[in-house]
Amino acid sequence: MIALVTGGTAGIGRQIAAKLRSAGLTVLITGRDQPRGAAAAADLGASFLPADHATIAGNLHLAERVRELAPHLDVLVNNVGGAAFTQRTVTAEGHEATLALNYLGPIVLTQALLPTLTADARIVQVVSSAFTMHPGDPFTEPARYTAISAYARAKQLNLLATMSLARQLTDRATVNAVNPGMAWTPGVQALTPEAVPAWRYIWPLVRMIQRRASPEKAARTPALLALHPTGTGQFYESDETAKSLPQRLRDPALQTRAWQTAVDLTAPRHIVDRPPNASEPTRKE
Repeated sequence: MIALVTGGTAGIGRQIAAKLRSAGLTVLITGRDQPRGAAAAADLGASFLPADHATIAGNLHLAERVRELAPHLDVLVNNVGGAAFTQRTVTAEGHEATLALNYLGPIVLTQALLPTLTADARIVQVVSSAFTMHPGDPFTEPARYTAISAYARAKQLNLLATMSLARQLTDRATVNAVNPGMAWTPGVQALTPEAVPAWRYIWPLVRMIQRRASPEKAARTPALLALHPTGTGQFYESDETAKSLPQRLRDPALQTRAWQTAVDLTAPRHIVDRPPNASEPTRKE
């Protein structure tokens, strides 16, 4: 079996990749840092593919490379993501960068890889409990930008689109979303109080809790869903428990709209064709 784990060079992604390798799978991992990626791949016995997950073109280039290397794909774990932009940032393709990294990128990559999926493929979308922090219309950007508000909205859209994809692939693949829980990863380590303003007064306490959170533990449920899924179209918490979504997020029309919006926004006319790692987000003035 062949698996692709995005963002698999460190943190939760690396731990997921390690678990899949231990189960005997051939594993491809992605990341932007070439030296770290090569070192991680050598340590894991995996193959490293450089990728710019923050752009549509970068994800399409990655899909093309995967198709060249792998005759088929049995497991896709869309792990890459994060609240990486303290200030509102726009990619070279014109998308808000947090939305592009956490929502548009995973959807366009998944869509591009659908032809390579085997008959019993497993797709795991790694989301976050932060999706509950966006109470409004997920298709409307919050008036006041913060990293966490942008991240919450993007992860909510990702979750909705994942539920739509599960219905589309009912007879072909298992598709599930999972909140892996807190983990002390490079992305979390890079956070500042400005990213989550509501936490600024308790920041030392937050950091103490975060430092104790294990990436290995956070990887357990995503890896389980990749290896031994028991159903499809479910949202799982980090304790391997399937949990019902809030009522408004269970609306099939809303879920379909989330999938179709990503497809429309990532159509060829929106893509800046650049090789991997060549495009850096630019800040909107």
